[in-house]
Amino acid sequence: MMKCREATQKMSEELERPLTLGEKASVTVHVAMCRPCRNFRRQAAFLRDSMRAYARTPEDDERNPSQ
Repeated sequence: MMKCREATQKMSEELERPLTLGEKASVTVHVAMCRPCRNFRRQAAFLRDSMRAYARTPEDDERNPSQ
């Protein structure tokens, strides 16, 4: 089984690039069994989404009001 250090590394990479099928499967199995890694994944996604929202300009919101 994948260790937490490797799982969090892959989850961080997942924010930048698509994981391979094998990587995705390994992370999915690990996260299913590991609460701290589930929390890490959720927090990383929250931070990514928050930073994207912060980086948007008011002009972006006017051009694309659905976001």
